[in-house]
Amino acid sequence: MGSDLATSFTTFNKTKAWDLAGTVTAIGIGYSLDNSLHSFSQRNITSMNSRIFSIDKVYGSGYTLYGIAGIYGYGLFFNNAEVRKIGVQTIEAVGYAGVITTIIKSIVGRSRPYTNDGHSTFHPFNTHAAETSFPSGHSTVAFAMSTVLANNTNNIFLKILCYSAAGWVACSRIYHNAHWTSDVIAGGAIGYFVGNFVTNNYDNNSKSNSGLSFHYSMDSLGITYSF
Repeated sequence: MGSDLATSFTTFNKTKAWDLAGTVTAIGIGYSLDNSLHSFSQRNITSMNSRIFSIDKVYGSGYTLYGIAGIYGYGLFFNNAEVRKIGVQTIEAVGYAGVITTIIKSIVGRSRPYTNDGHSTFHPFNTHAAETSFPSGHSTVAFAMSTVLANNTNNIFLKILCYSAAGWVACSRIYHNAHWTSDVIAGGAIGYFVGNFVTNNYDNNSKSNSGLSFHYSMDSLGITYSF
């Protein structure tokens, strides 16, 4: 799967061109709004808002790995191939998207909002936490996982719920002064496109490269997996 993902960057078609154009445009719009949305978020710091935007402490953070492990572990323990499929898809999506984001972070070296250096300050080839703002890692992870989950259900309400959670994480990163708007847009795009790639190519890849078989569907509000 990893080699297929890497190879996909060497091919180009009309769909990819539109995706790239749309992503670049969205990041550009985000960049133009960086300062205003940053100022707005910091003017509205309250205890209530801090509780509302605490989702990034769990979703999109390292704790997300426990959720992924739980999904895969459930499928493995109960010998449920469909649940295991979800586990593997999320592992792959989060893993590949995370690697891409980490590489870009260190190359771009953008200063985070809390450094007060401004949204146009860059220190390329930097691994210091304060200089790795672009793209947002939390947003990457949240959108990668949410995309996998959303792609495995036909329930529109659950699809909305998945993406709303990821969007909530992105807003939380801005609220917590950890990222600029353009950072979370870029991170979300990486997670979304990698998540789609993994789910769209998993079946063919698993047939040729792996004995593991994973897929899931959520058919109720209780997030019931019919695997």
